[in-house]
Amino acid sequence: LQAALGLHQLPRVDAYHARREQIWSAYDAAFADLPAGRRIGLPAPQEPDTLHARHLYSVMVDEETSGITRDGFLMAMTRQGIGVGVHYLSLPEHPYYQQRLGWRPEDFPHAARLGRATVSLPISARLTDGDVGDVVLAVRRCLGVE
Repeated sequence: LQAALGLHQLPRVDAYHARREQIWSAYDAAFADLPAGRRIGLPAPQEPDTLHARHLYSVMVDEETSGITRDGFLMAMTRQGIGVGVHYLSLPEHPYYQQRLGWRPEDFPHAARLGRATVSLPISARLTDGDVGDVVLAVRRCLGVE
């Protein structure tokens, strides 16, 4: 079943990737000039000689650098009609790893911090330029920049 679905999507792979590249670039440009105290962590630059799928535009919403908590950001985006992806807890915070391996979240503070701050913005190839503009405006409003 999945192969049948995949075969049907193959003719659009390159066009969808190109569109996600455009959206990615628009986000990068829109958030590059955020003032201190209102910044979100942007995705790392693409490594040379690689092809990035551009399937997730994940940002870090840290209260100290953005002025808002991740959960506050999520609620504010939702109130503006923008769906965002919530990333899950870091591995040391999952009960399985705690019980099976004896991991404790406090032993991995950086992983816990990153897991609690990561959010993905919409990056579907089906987003219109207007949709992308709506996402950018909503993010900037959440950060108190607009």
